Amino acid sequence: MRILITGTRSGVGQSLATQLLQRGYEVVGCSRKPASIEHGSYCHYEVDLTDASQVRDLFTDVRRRFRHLDGLINNAGVSSMNHFMMTPEAVARHIFDVNFFSVLNCCREATKLLQRSAEPAPSILNVSSVAVPWALDGQLAYSASKGAVEQMTRVMSKELAALGIRVNTIGLPPVRTVLTRTVPKEKIDNLIKRQSIERMCSMEDILGPVEFLITSQSAFVTGETLFLGGVN
Repeated sequence: MRILITGTRSGVGQSLATQLLQRGYEVVGCSRKPASIEHGSYCHYEVDLTDASQVRDLFTDVRRRFRHLDGLINNAGVSSMNHFMMTPEAVARHIFDVNFFSVLNCCREATKLLQRSAEPAPSILNVSSVAVPWALDGQLAYSASKGAVEQMTRVMSKELAALGIRVNTIGLPPVRTVLTRTVPKEKIDNLIKRQSIERMCSMEDILGPVEFLITSQSAFVTGETLFLGGVN
């Protein structure tokens, strides 16, 4: 299977790409900076996903080189933790540009390549956060952008069903990444206590559900958001 993952320079995206490569997948990755992964089955693009023309060029080249995709994981995202009264409009717009509009554009372009897949249930997997159901204070723009992604998943799953393409979302609890590195430990601990499984989510915890949702194991699943850890 050939999977395109956005945001593979670091964090969840890098870990997913590395683990999927180890399991025999072909991975196309992208980020604003050079590749941090070296593997014979890995291809990297330097792309600003907030630039629609660069997104189109990315998928045009993928089509030229590989002809098709079997899955898309929209992992790239940004966050800014601040009271909404202290959040500049430019910051809020940038969050939506990365977390929502770039996802929308990637889905639009990837659909053309997913239709060429020989897999029985090609899929798009979006990434959300517990910031949505928990309505975390200080994360208004971020949680709103991820809430929009979850609604995108529900509507898009219906619009792409006739093409045989599935669309789902995985909702992540706190994970040790660059986005959570600056969050005070006490706040992280309080979030973990809200989970049914009271421990920090690891990269290994994410791989299994992701692999399930991007393969034919979940061929009859679409339009869903799966939250990890148990959302209370």
